[in-house]
Amino acid sequence: MMRAAGAWFAATAVAHGLRYAALAWYADRLAPWWIEAVTTALVWVTGIVAIAVGVAAAITATAWLVETRRRAYEPVPDPRSRAGLWAGALLVVVNFVRLPVYLEELRRASDRAPSRADLRRWWAAWAVNALAVALALWRGSGEGSQAAADTVLLTALAALAAVWTAHETRSVMRSFTDPSPRFTRRFLPAGIVEASATRKE
Repeated sequence: MMRAAGAWFAATAVAHGLRYAALAWYADRLAPWWIEAVTTALVWVTGIVAIAVGVAAAITATAWLVETRRRAYEPVPDPRSRAGLWAGALLVVVNFVRLPVYLEELRRASDRAPSRADLRRWWAAWAVNALAVALALWRGSGEGSQAAADTVLLTALAALAAVWTAHETRSVMRSFTDPSPRFTRRFLPAGIVEASATRKE
């Protein structure tokens, strides 16, 4: 889901980039109807699909967080309730401050976890994405052709930031489940990692 979300956010960035290029090229004259129709359709289609896939990815990531925390804290229960985790991870604005806490707790409780630098990089991507979205929404409230063009450009930048966020989120999720590089380098030549994976299958 994270990979799909990243791909659709990238497509949204390209669509808005093409739309902005068309607006800039025909700033002083009327654009052909087919360019207007094609770029508008691309913006709407990619934007709607990206939002839908992004929501699905957020729900999937939250389900992963709840389940991974449950396994990390076994045999004792997770100190945080499932409802609280879901609310803290999905509620806009609230998740901006709660998700880093949930991941740091998971990092401390887990045997395989990313470094604090990895979590800081994920949070930086999250913050840049939120800022870009806020700027696009703010500029979109303006009037006039220039405000519309600026909104298209800012939306493209926000989509690129979302691609970065999806990539960092996927990396963090994998780091909690994949063996560390040191573990893999040490045991893979001996066939221990491969044999363990075969037994699980």
